[in-house]
Amino acid sequence: MATWKEDIVKALENLGGSAHLSEIYNEVERIRPDNLNPTWDRTVQRELETNSSDSDAFSGEDIFYSVEGKGKGVWGLRSFQNLSLRNTLFKLGTEFQSERKRTITNPKKPSIPPGNELAKWISREIPKIFNLIFKNELENYQVHASAGDGQWVSAPWIAILHPKVCLQPNGRISPQCGYYPVYAVSKNEKLIMFALGQGEYNVRLNFPKDVDHKLVDGAINLRKKIPEHKKFFSNVSKTVLENKNKKSERWAKSTAFGKIYKIKNLPSEDILKKDLIDMMKMYQIAIERGGVSESVSQNISFDQDQLSTGYEKKIIKHINNENEIIQVDPKFIRQIKKDNNYTCQACGLNYEKVYGEYSKKKDFIEAHHIEPKFKVKSKADLNKKMERKAEDFAVLCANCHRMIHRMMRKENDRIISLNEFKEKINQKFKKNIEEL
Repeated sequence: MATWKEDIVKALENLGGSAHLSEIYNEVERIRPDNLNPTWDRTVQRELETNSSDSDAFSGEDIFYSVEGKGKGVWGLRSFQNLSLRNTLFKLGTEFQSERKRTITNPKKPSIPPGNELAKWISREIPKIFNLIFKNELENYQVHASAGDGQWVSAPWIAILHPKVCLQPNGRISPQCGYYPVYAVSKNEKLIMFALGQGEYNVRLNFPKDVDHKLVDGAINLRKKIPEHKKFFSNVSKTVLENKNKKSERWAKSTAFGKIYKIKNLPSEDILKKDLIDMMKMYQIAIERGGVSESVSQNISFDQDQLSTGYEKKIIKHINNENEIIQVDPKFIRQIKKDNNYTCQACGLNYEKVYGEYSKKKDFIEAHHIEPKFKVKSKADLNKKMERKAEDFAVLCANCHRMIHRMMRKENDRIISLNEFKEKINQKFKKNIEEL
């Protein structure tokens, strides 16, 4: 269970970093409704005073501060006191390398010491700071910042991820996938690149021998699709963030456009904020216009990657686009498949009955989104999560899945219901399957 101090910190974070004591009481009460004693409000006040150097009762950590002076009853989080994008970028760009160097004992394994304060600030506090400063602009996005995962990275970064564009097949939202606005600090701590960059995961998965070329193609396509970017940003793909580092060089080349900031001469707070707002507008346009090239952005799931080259390209494209919706919630789809016993709802085929022990999981079957992606998308706000129910999907064998798409294309993408499709299947064929 969280301590009183932890709950007060959480309450102030929820309230935007500072609030009157009465508001703090209400928020703490909301956070821990079942764990309040008769004097809990005095406990809250004592924790605030004990952990604030502004108070005569100070004896703990200097976490809180008196926003309007003693006796005013307005408290704030010390970590939010100097909340600004400029301060955040400056700290990230000037303190990382010295802390990294100070704590490394084995250069071959640059482990982050457990509980390191700077690493925690980067991964935990920076996303909070961004979400507080840009509450409206980042409402439907995720801010990720990293000093490394167990080991220090060579230089830190901050990425703003769209939950659909940056979705991995395993359901995680990650900067390894898609494209996104990112702040990347140079290793020599002289520059910060702010750009629309790309992740390598999908590219490496689909084009393992042509990663560099495909990433550059993606950047070129983004620049072509968003000519508006020239009003705000320029091509920064030739920027050197780390000398003689091929991975860093490849990443820089994959950026579409952006700006370069000199850390010791950062722009004003207003300019930095405007740059981020402009970049988010460009990001939104990129999403609406299809992002990077189609070949790079395809997401083919494990059990739908064996598409025959004999089928029409339009049908395959349709299935790939549909699969981008399916992968948004893989757990939900797996449950639907399990609920239908991994059996085709159209013809009744169960792969285990036909092929026996074909895998340990025995869960090979495909999910068909009954209403095509483009029709779903036209009805929903791009940044809003699409609601899905089990009835929106049909569990189909590979053959039926291909055929229903072929029939839909033949009829100008008319939606064919599961019952209508079942009636088209030869009854003798279905009977033979039932007798297996």
